[in-house]
Amino acid sequence: MADDRELISADDLDLMTPDERARAFDEHLVADLDEVPPEFRARIVETARRLSAELPTAPPR
Repeated sequence: MADDRELISADDLDLMTPDERARAFDEHLVADLDEVPPEFRARIVETARRLSAELPTAPPR
């Protein structure tokens, strides 16, 4: 699960080579929403809905 992964700090990233940083980034990507903790996913969905509601509507065509 995504929340079991080790947090990588900015200091850790500074000590890594570019290849190590790229590998660490790739290893922490989540492609399956089932791997995202439900509470975090709910926050993301709520933020997306709020931001979407704040967008101006498109003019009629």
